[in-house]
Amino acid sequence: VAHSKLLRAKETSAILSGEANSLLKANQKPIRLYGEVSSLGEVDFGNLDGKDVNSAKSVMMSTFASWATGDIDARAGGEGESGREVLERCVQALETLSQVASASSPPQDSMLAVSHSTYLRILLTLVSDTPLAESALWKINNGSINVVDVNIEGKQRLVSAKSGIFGGLKRSNDLQLPMPECHLIRRNEVRHLDGM
Repeated sequence: VAHSKLLRAKETSAILSGEANSLLKANQKPIRLYGEVSSLGEVDFGNLDGKDVNSAKSVMMSTFASWATGDIDARAGGEGESGREVLERCVQALETLSQVASASSPPQDSMLAVSHSTYLRILLTLVSDTPLAESALWKINNGSINVVDVNIEGKQRLVSAKSGIFGGLKRSNDLQLPMPECHLIRRNEVRHLDGM
């Protein structure tokens, strides 16, 4: 189990690995706590301290909308991360997690990661090559499970201004981002949360 640097993600991953290990049968491999993967961090929209919730959401949605239309170098109020930096971090996370799984002894078939909703929307959009504008409406519940199949044999695809994440809009950018070939298997699975 890997997690972002935020305390709540670290605590969630510890609980997750502990609970999962308590359910294993004697012949099953235990789930190990890998630790922090910095590229899993939440999106940094700059300093929103002191802003009321609606104002902060407005800044976040405006920035997200800029990214969705291809302006990937936009930053919230000139601060925080650009869309390009977030996309690069998403690719870095996919590569890091697949490398950790492959390099484990014995190699792991699966890797669990605890991250954050806005970041996950962008990562899942990138993986599924669906428009960023569409993902702004996706519900990502706390504790939900998202399953991504990442090719670890070196197959890649290129994310560019013509990719589906920009929804076919004509605004141009110079994005040329190679990433592992991936498939979104499941998004926002919450059946395990019944009764919680």
